[in-house]
Amino acid sequence: MIARLLTDDLPKCRNTCVASYFSRLGGNANTNDDYLCFYCQMDENSCLYGVFEPHNGLDAAKFIMQRMAVEILFPTTSSNNTTDEEIRDRLRNAFVSVEKAYNENYDAMIAERTSLQYQLQTSESQLSQNSILARLKEIDKHLSGGATVVIALVYNNKLFVANVGETRALLCKTDDNAVLRVVQLTVDHSLNNEDELLRLSQLGLDVSKLRNSQYLGNQSGTRCLGNYLVKSLYRGVPALRAAAASPVLCAPDLLGPVALDRSCRFLVIVSAGVYKRIQETRGSSEQTNKQLAQIIVEHFRKQDFNKVSQSVLEEIEEEFVSYCVRNNLTPKSNTHMSLLIRNLNFLPPNEGSNTPKNNVRFNPIVQSKSNTLLNELDEYSSSNMSNSIVDTNRSCESSLDMYPNERPHDQDKKIKGYVDFSCYYENVAKAKANGSLPPFIE
Repeated sequence: MIARLLTDDLPKCRNTCVASYFSRLGGNANTNDDYLCFYCQMDENSCLYGVFEPHNGLDAAKFIMQRMAVEILFPTTSSNNTTDEEIRDRLRNAFVSVEKAYNENYDAMIAERTSLQYQLQTSESQLSQNSILARLKEIDKHLSGGATVVIALVYNNKLFVANVGETRALLCKTDDNAVLRVVQLTVDHSLNNEDELLRLSQLGLDVSKLRNSQYLGNQSGTRCLGNYLVKSLYRGVPALRAAAASPVLCAPDLLGPVALDRSCRFLVIVSAGVYKRIQETRGSSEQTNKQLAQIIVEHFRKQDFNKVSQSVLEEIEEEFVSYCVRNNLTPKSNTHMSLLIRNLNFLPPNEGSNTPKNNVRFNPIVQSKSNTLLNELDEYSSSNMSNSIVDTNRSCESSLDMYPNERPHDQDKKIKGYVDFSCYYENVAKAKANGSLPPFIE
């Protein structure tokens, strides 16, 4: 029997649809055992969302998910006087507390590992050494468990996001020209991130070798929760031994507040396993966020909102499997797939498949921004963020043209002039006065 999780009993946000499972390429089981996300509504003004992508097993990821919910929700954020900085502190401190709780949870196993290593050095029996090595291998597997995390908190119509790792949060919102922008709110903590490479270089590591291998010890990301083995025991990893401090961090990147007004259409939190399959199948990392948004919008049109996340993942999986078959590839079969979609006002609340959907067509223009703008984003106020979030994108900005039904058409409205001809008319008048005006102008 599967033990019931604390997050199973949290009140669910009804404007959210979720799918989460391990891809088994033909046996996609959507069970509670694979479910690594929560989407709860604390009150009318507060909702909390989290997606957890596991590393090396489910046990550590489940522990991290449960503790994260406890740290953020209890005590609840109930006061309307809570400041933005207090919310940011709560999110930041939650990551630190969960990391500490993870280490404490494995204290006994860490102590056993130390004892076994001493016994291995003093034991003369080959049988005993083999037994010790087998147990050490088992312990190391447990200690290497962890998770990448995205937390999104909606509080009084403001959005706060915190993340470690490569799981992404995307906000889809329309600009003044009714173009729907797909804005990545999170930072990819990977060895393709120049800021992370600079940090690792300052620790004394050879980043060119790390970039080529795309691994820090046993993981590809540069930040996560858990994985004691590569954090506290990094000196046992040859590629990381020269680091002056632990190269893998638990500190999150924070964004917010972002004002959630009528321009904000829907929020997406997606695990790296999902969007990396789109990248591999379609071959464009710059377009991935927009391509995912396009698939989501197409499924908004087809069916009931509650089924969108599941059907989107099925389409991505089907396309990926077909790609592998065509190219004679053998894909990894236990990739974790999570997709959480929070409808903000793209669809009317709780509407089904018969609801008329927004008319959308996609703009092929994509602009990329540098991650060096992270600090600028964090310093923006809610009003500035609402007006300029598209122009200060953290990672990748995509766009699609959108003409909402509520946008009226004024056929008598005139377009404001954008070329000033006053100088021309002044010169014509002067030429007329002195008799030098060319006859063809008349």
